[in-house]
Formats: sequence, C-alpha cells, structure tokens
Amino acid sequence: MNHIIRFNGHITWEGRSNGLPEVIYAFIITEDANPGFINKIIEDQTRAFIASQAMYVQREQGKIIDLRQTPQDRMLVPFHNIAFIDASVFPMTGELSAPDENGVERLKNGEEPVKQ
Repeated sequence: MNHIIRFNGHITWEGRSNGLPEVIYAFIITEDANPGFINKIIEDQTRAFIASQAMYVQREQGKIIDLRQTPQDRMLVPFHNIAFIDASVFPMTGELSAPDENGVERLKNGEEPVKQ
C-alpha cells in the first residue's frame, strides 16, 4: 500500500507577514508500509531540510497537489521563516498512475485509471 508523507512547515509570524500561509507542505510518496522504513524516510528528509536550511514546497499551496511536480513548480522557504516542522503519514486510497511511453496515464496492470 502506498503512503503519503506530508511535512508540515509551521510559519513564523514574520513569515506570515511576508505573505506565506500559516503552514506549508512538502510531500513524499512511499510504496513500503513498514513503519521503520517510513521513519527512515522522515529522518532522511528532515536531515536534508537541516542541511539546506530551507524547505522546498509546492508553489501554489492552496491548489490541488500534483505529486509529480518538477522542481520549477516548487519554492524554497528559508528556515528563518519556519518555526518548526512536523510530519503526517496518510495511506493512499488508490494506486497512483504513471505516464507510459506515449504519455497516457496507466495503472501497474496497464489499465487507464477512471477519470471523473
């Protein structure tokens, strides 16, 4: 089962006065439900945030999340705007599709996902 790990960056009052929302989000998808593996991903990503002294987040925080965004669709928020970071883990209710060689979204079994 896939899980989404959401990193929640809680913004300082100074950051909010500069136009940032109260909380910013960064996401990682994992296919392994093992709690030890999930904890390792959280620790590794936290170390990456600390090493860069910043948090990469989606540019449009209020919009529907595209979990396959490219780096140019994200923004870098420096640590001086972040009071603290915590993480939340959510199970995915369905399989995440991926584009095939022709750019058509497909599930692992080759079928196209239902589009509503």
